Amino acid sequence: MPYKDKAKKLAYQREWNERNRDKRREYNRVYQREWSRKNREKRKLASQKSEALVKEQVLTHYGNGKLSCLRCGFTDIRALSIDHINGGGTKHRKVLKVSAGNNFYVWLRKNHYPEGYQTLCMNCQVIKKRENNEYADKGN
Repeated sequence: MPYKDKAKKLAYQREWNERNRDKRREYNRVYQREWSRKNREKRKLASQKSEALVKEQVLTHYGNGKLSCLRCGFTDIRALSIDHINGGGTKHRKVLKVSAGNNFYVWLRKNHYPEGYQTLCMNCQVIKKRENNEYADKGN
């Protein structure tokens, strides 16, 4: 039954979906499973693209608007990552129950980019860690 009024059409669709919730869920489950199976490569590429975008946004935010290491200026995104300024990143992620990598980038974005993080390249992270360990060793 064609509707000229979009509001009436939406109301009818909502009502139908409410009455047929179980039928709709089953159809969606079967359809999504089948679509997923047929479009595995497409899903994989879309996921990679989405993850790359999230990583770029987070690293740019914590790089003070630039996609680069705050210490040395290195710009290859493959070697850039988030650094906990005060250390303790592994413990913090365990408390949050968030694994490293994209899951952590998503958490940072969802939580409106909390303070205490910076973008560093892996070399600078290793150097920073060694500097901190040297100072800790001298204090003992």
